[in-house]
Amino acid sequence: MTTKIDWEPDADCLSLLRGQTAVLGLSGGRDSVALLLLLHERGVRVHACHVHHGIRGTAADADADFCRTLCKSLGVPYSEHRVDVPALAAQRGESTETAARVARRAALAETARCCGTRFVVLAQHADDNAETVLFRLARGAAGCRGMLPVHEAQGILWLRPLLHVPREALTAWLQARGQTWVEDETNAVPDVARNRLRLEVLPALERAMGRDVSPVLVRSARLQAETLAALESALAQLPLTDPQGRLYLPAVLGRPLAFRKAVLHRYLVLAGVPNVSESLVAAVDALLPAEAPASRLNLPGNLFACRREKRLFIADAAGRQLPVAW
Repeated sequence: MTTKIDWEPDADCLSLLRGQTAVLGLSGGRDSVALLLLLHERGVRVHACHVHHGIRGTAADADADFCRTLCKSLGVPYSEHRVDVPALAAQRGESTETAARVARRAALAETARCCGTRFVVLAQHADDNAETVLFRLARGAAGCRGMLPVHEAQGILWLRPLLHVPREALTAWLQARGQTWVEDETNAVPDVARNRLRLEVLPALERAMGRDVSPVLVRSARLQAETLAALESALAQLPLTDPQGRLYLPAVLGRPLAFRKAVLHRYLVLAGVPNVSESLVAAVDALLPAEAPASRLNLPGNLFACRREKRLFIADAAGRQLPVAW
C-alpha cells in the first residue's frame, strides 16, 4: 500500500542510495518502520538489521519477532544480532546506553561488510536531532552541532534521510496506511539524560518560548554545519603542510588563536588522534613556539605530537610519523 506523503526524505541520501544495497537499522519503532517502508517503496535494495540488546526480556523478544515478520511480509532480507549489552557495559565500565549504541553501530557495520556495501541507513528524525543539539550543548561540545544526513566513519557511509522530518509526520503517515509498530517502554522513563531531555527539557523549553523549538534547534544546527563545512574547505586550500604531511609552523605561528585552534583541530583529526578536545588543542598549541620547554606531547591513543625543525607531526609509540593528507 502506498500512501501519499507531504514531505520527502533527504535528496542527497536518496541519490547516494540509487542502485545500491543499504543496511537499515530496524528497531521496530515507528521511525525505522517508516524508513523501511519508504525505502522499499522507492526501490532501494534494503537489508534490515535488528539488534537485540539482551535487556528487556520478553518485550525485546517480541520486538525481534515483529521485525522478522514485517521483513518477511515485504520480502526484505533480514539479519538479527543478539548482544549482551549489560555484560559489555560492565566489562568496559560504560553506561548501558553507551554500550548499546556502540554494539548497534558495530552490528550494522559488520552487516554492511557482509552484504558488500558501505551504506548504512538510520532513522533518526528532526526531533531526535533537536535532542542531540541540546545534549551536545549541555555537555559543552563545540557549537550548536546536530547529526548530519551523510557522515563517513571507518569506511561506512551513515545516512539519515529523515533528519528534517518531524516525528508527528512519521506517525501520521504510518497511521494513515494502518501500519503498526512497537513501542520501547523504556523511552517513556526519564532515567537517562536523553530521555529527560525529550520528556522534560524540550517540553519545558517549548512552554517557555510558546512555540515548537525543535525546528529552530535543527535549523541552528544546519547553519552551524554549513559554517564548519566552509571553514574546512577554506583551511584545506591553505598551504600549511610540507610534502611529508608535517604542519609548517611559520605559516601558523603569529596567527590569531582562533585560527591556530581550527588548524590544529583539523590536523589532529586528520592524523587519527582520538578524542580531540579544546584542552588537547591548547596543549598542542603551547608546544608550537621554538622556545617552548617541551618538543613532544603525549596524545590519546598512545600517540605523540612532536615539534622538530619548524615542523609539527604526529607519531606513534615507535616514533613513526603518521601520514596526514591535508
